[in-house]
Amino acid sequence: MAEPIITDNVALSIFTSIMLFFIAALAEIGGGYLVWKWIRERKGVVFGLVGGIILFIYGIIPTLQPSNFGRVYAAYGGIFIISAIIWGILVDKKKPDRYEVIGSLTAILGAIIIFYTPR
Repeated sequence: MAEPIITDNVALSIFTSIMLFFIAALAEIGGGYLVWKWIRERKGVVFGLVGGIILFIYGIIPTLQPSNFGRVYAAYGGIFIISAIIWGILVDKKKPDRYEVIGSLTAILGAIIIFYTPR
């Protein structure tokens, strides 16, 4: 019997990696959003402090990925783009136009190629 292309361990590793990318995106976007609210909308300094702490945590999350810095951040760029579009839908209540959808899908495809293509 032939070995499966993707074993349970590989599937779990990919799932964990994808979750780390999306957790990092949530931390970066969420932290940045709080800093944005603090500066642009003159919310209290607590917004800025909490946003800064979340952004610091964001900086740690990518170190948990199983690859080098350049590849992790290149792939993360694609995840960040689609996450920002999703944030816009859920938080800003802004429907993406077709170019945002096309661009984010192109970016996510690039992230998949960069990070998950066997070498």
